Amino acid sequence: MLLVSYWRWAIKELNRTSPSAYLDTELLFAHVLGLTRAQLHSQLPDRLLTLSQQKRIKQLIARRQSGEPIAYLLGRQEFWSLSFEVTPEVLIPRPETELLVQKILDDFSTEQRNIVDLGTGSAAIAVALALARPTWQFIATDYSPGALQIAERNIRRYHIQTIELRQGDWCQALLVGEKFDIILSNPPYLTLDDPHFQTECALAYEPKNALISGEKGLKDLEIIILQAREHLHQGGILFLEHGYQQAAFVEEFFLKYGYQEIKNYKDLAGHQRVSSGKWN
Repeated sequence: MLLVSYWRWAIKELNRTSPSAYLDTELLFAHVLGLTRAQLHSQLPDRLLTLSQQKRIKQLIARRQSGEPIAYLLGRQEFWSLSFEVTPEVLIPRPETELLVQKILDDFSTEQRNIVDLGTGSAAIAVALALARPTWQFIATDYSPGALQIAERNIRRYHIQTIELRQGDWCQALLVGEKFDIILSNPPYLTLDDPHFQTECALAYEPKNALISGEKGLKDLEIIILQAREHLHQGGILFLEHGYQQAAFVEEFFLKYGYQEIKNYKDLAGHQRVSSGKWN
């Protein structure tokens, strides 16, 4: 079958369920054929598809129609202009999380520092920071062995030697007495009845333990704020991503556990998405 004929069929099928049918089709076809999107369009008019290629494309289209995220179908996601391997073992990195990276880079110079990324998942945040700050030393933790395997592959892909991976639940992965300049985390902060589960089909495919945190979505945020005190140098900073309606609760936790100089940062949509507190 001609590529262009299958292309038209795929767009028609995806238009029924996906608001990004054209882009989805581009990405899936380029992925199966091993082409860039520019190469795909140049070959669109007269290239023939093999039966195996047709079968593979049809399978991916069906999975996309069911709501499976395009990132899992491709096995990768862009973040901070970098490409990361992702599977259902890890949360898909979101553009809004780039705010966390940006604020840390804005606030800290290139001099050597020790950093912890709690709940690293794909290691997207740690890798982005490590590439921007080669003198920094990182520990990236996750409770999930499967997530740590993905993180390790992403770290190897970029030939980074400054990130150590550890398994454990939040600060329990750190040694007694270990102190750091910066601790950061993008922890779970949704509730089971969060309306995003109704509007974002992708969430149904992502690991629930990376999304949901107790009845109010605040359980893990408070645990991290409590535990991090034992592992921050005097003057060390804890950075947290949180829900757009949770900044006041996070600030309350920071004050409750003795942090100072609490700051909130807004994302591009104007939502308070990241907060930080200094430990003295």
